[in-house]
Amino acid sequence: MINMQRLISSIIKEGKILIRDKEALMILFIMPVIFVVIMSLAMRDTFKSEEGALLGIALYNQDQGEVGKKIVEAISALKIVQVYSLSNEKSVDEEAVKRDFAEGKYKFAFIIPPDVTGSAEDKVAEKFEGSKEGGAEKIRVRLLADPTLRSDHVNLVSSALNRILQSVESAILMKRLKVVFAEIGLETALSSGEGTNDDRIFSEVTLSSDGSGSGESMPSSVQQSVPAYSLFAMFFLVIPLSGTFIKERMEGSLLRLKSMPVPSWIPIVGKIVPYFIVNQIQIFIIFMVGIFIMPLIGGDRLDIGNSPLGIVLVTFASSIAAIGYGLMVAVFCRTSEQATTFGGVSVIILAAIGGIMVPKFIMPPLMQSMAELSPLSWGLEGFLDIFVRNGNVTDIIPELSMLLTFGLICLSIAIIRFRFILR
Repeated sequence: MINMQRLISSIIKEGKILIRDKEALMILFIMPVIFVVIMSLAMRDTFKSEEGALLGIALYNQDQGEVGKKIVEAISALKIVQVYSLSNEKSVDEEAVKRDFAEGKYKFAFIIPPDVTGSAEDKVAEKFEGSKEGGAEKIRVRLLADPTLRSDHVNLVSSALNRILQSVESAILMKRLKVVFAEIGLETALSSGEGTNDDRIFSEVTLSSDGSGSGESMPSSVQQSVPAYSLFAMFFLVIPLSGTFIKERMEGSLLRLKSMPVPSWIPIVGKIVPYFIVNQIQIFIIFMVGIFIMPLIGGDRLDIGNSPLGIVLVTFASSIAAIGYGLMVAVFCRTSEQATTFGGVSVIILAAIGGIMVPKFIMPPLMQSMAELSPLSWGLEGFLDIFVRNGNVTDIIPELSMLLTFGLICLSIAIIRFRFILR
């Protein structure tokens, strides 16, 4: 009973210290919200999977015939690009395109050379006539891409354009076949399927929106940013937590504890409770921003899945891991400068390798393997299991186990070190 009263007094004391510095407390709430808003809007198109333009492509159509028009129509129908049609009469060369890239007008340019229609029809005629003279040389169209683009975006666009060219080629062949069949009296055989073939040529240009190629659903930018920077804010508590601990040591509070019959775990637990509450408030605010504010400013709405209990459990486990890590850093650092430098830098490193600042699906395989070493990655995967993969409590047990184990180990080390300091 006495220890419980001491524990409550310790919690109240830590709460007063935390609330006293209102500016620092507000930063803990405002900083992650700013990160979420900026990163969600900045990376919206990178994560975007629904209908909408993702990449700008300039079309240089120098062909005045039917083939050039069909290519332009098919590219304009793609849902992954925003098309900038340039004047057919404008003289286009690669230097002009490079200047446009340097100015940031668009990311791709697709150049259709003059008289593609005539050349394509001649090629088809050569095939039907059995001529081999022009078979080696193919009609060349050019796709130019900004060198700063991700390789998967380049592959996505080039694959789509290749499909379009194949479809246009099929249309030309079918047109030629119709003429040949008409000459031998078989026009009726083709007429029944002509409309279907024409419809199928351009409607079949469909692309997978999953940039990872793994078959898993990709999170939206908000689903990535909200849990990522919530976890970052949780672990960033290492700085104020260790700062107050070191300040107490320098002011002689630990010396007074030596003269009092207070178990060493009471001051530690007394620090856990107020910061645990701060973590829950952080999560609540950031989630409300993702659900209600982001759609109002042009972002996606946060979809939190179907397991509220799972979200609560991941939040609690992540908070225990973050506070445990903060206390462990606090008891080993001797000055506030050490705590601020080591605590802040270590959290940033853990966030960088854990998929917080750069999503893991963008990382190379080696970095993805290294991410499994970061507790922030465990928390993020737990949230994504619920948000994106429609998981439940059973699916997040591995992440919960690792977070709780990490947190309890850090807390145990902190208590042992604290006992050593008191002695």
